[in-house]
Amino acid sequence: MKILENKMKYEFADKKLLAKALTHKSLANESQAENEHNEKLEFLGDAVLDLALGELLYEYFPQDNEGDLSKKRASLVNEEHLSIRAQSIGLNEYIRLGKGEIMSNGGQKPRLLASCYEALIGALYLDGGWDKARDFIRQEYYPLLLNFSEESFQRDYKTRLQEKIQSEHRETPTYELVKEDGPPHERIFQVQILFRERVLSSGEGKSKKSAEQNAAKLALEKFEKGELL
Repeated sequence: MKILENKMKYEFADKKLLAKALTHKSLANESQAENEHNEKLEFLGDAVLDLALGELLYEYFPQDNEGDLSKKRASLVNEEHLSIRAQSIGLNEYIRLGKGEIMSNGGQKPRLLASCYEALIGALYLDGGWDKARDFIRQEYYPLLLNFSEESFQRDYKTRLQEKIQSEHRETPTYELVKEDGPPHERIFQVQILFRERVLSSGEGKSKKSAEQNAAKLALEKFEKGELL
């Protein structure tokens, strides 16, 4: 854990708190220490991360309105991005798992890594207070903002749409290429999103991937307006 602390640039006063943040419920269940897993710390860390990122984005994008800032924050705290942050500090090497999760390669699961990352932030907040937690989040995210374009923030619309539909219906949408036009160097792709044999939205782009993102963005906007499902 000392290596992890060095990567975080923070030393925990309460090592048990750090150990708890790294303990998945699968291990706690096996050892019958049901209160010694990281789910409550994850809940706390989620709130701390939201506040610290909200403050950082408010400062860095002074011209953005509330909706734009919310979308940027959502793209930075989704499961995919949090799992990437977790791997960047090596959490996959330190997370403590039960035998079943070890056998299923749980240390590489995005959802599990994202949860552990938030739990680590929750533990840091309890151990060092708001200023230390805020400093860690800023050192993690500020360099990302220097290189992020609007397209970078938009790239996670597809993930956000999948998470939303999965949480409500336990199913995932599919993407279908409808049309491909234009010369080889200026192709335009059109993609539609299908869910339960219904077209949710369609989008165009200069690549299939960008068309999928544009379609997912439109679907999310329709959800917000109450036009879908």
